[in-house]
Amino acid sequence: MSFKISVLASGSTGNAIYIESDSTRLLLDSGLSLKKLEEALSEIGRLASQLDAVLISHEHGDHILGVGVLHRKHKTPIYGNEATLTCAEFNKKVGKLADDALHFIDHDESVVIGDIEVNAFGTSHDSAKAQFYTFEHDGKKIACVTDTGYVSEKIEQVIKSSNVFLIESNHDVEMLLAGERPWSNKQRVLSDRGHLSNEDSAIVTARVIDENTHSVILAHLSRDNNLEDLALMNMNSYLADNRGDVFDNLQIIAAKPNAVTDLIEV
Repeated sequence: MSFKISVLASGSTGNAIYIESDSTRLLLDSGLSLKKLEEALSEIGRLASQLDAVLISHEHGDHILGVGVLHRKHKTPIYGNEATLTCAEFNKKVGKLADDALHFIDHDESVVIGDIEVNAFGTSHDSAKAQFYTFEHDGKKIACVTDTGYVSEKIEQVIKSSNVFLIESNHDVEMLLAGERPWSNKQRVLSDRGHLSNEDSAIVTARVIDENTHSVILAHLSRDNNLEDLALMNMNSYLADNRGDVFDNLQIIAAKPNAVTDLIEV
């Protein structure tokens, strides 16, 4: 049975992750305009009208920009926790929705959509109540975690042993500190409610991958404070040194802000 993932876009300008089985098609976040989302889906031969649901991680614009338009055009159900889906920022950015549009799934809860089991877990980010998800189908597992200042032991237990592991690798600390952003912004990014650095990402990945993991996807790279080659080099070097038992069997790729990854078989 087929189970696949493609990152349609990942970064501060917009985030969208596509996941499918033979009979179910899901979107994790829709931070692109509907036009850009439809163009991205067309690159992998899919249509926005085929989506069975969109899951929301949190209410920042780069994750929900296109959610309202997507729902109004295609009646796509929207899943997320109540604090996020009812907060003022979400309502302002998404606009009017049908009365039955919203479906609540909170931290540590699960829901089955079609034939994919979705499990929500809380992350630490400066938003109403951020959460990300694991997706399970036919004994296979995808874990996605970005937009968090740290990864707790509890989260590690949820995301470990995934076949495909998508993790934030947002910034290089030295680049961030040397950059031109205001100090307040640097403090936010570096805080426990900010984003994972390349080093953080590698340490977490080394802890949670095992012989079941065949693909690691680096996501949400900063356009100002990171480089794709730097993020990949850091991850490859750390895993080679610390997880040599599984490193040789891993595919490690970096998702891009404006390019669609191939559909990866889970």
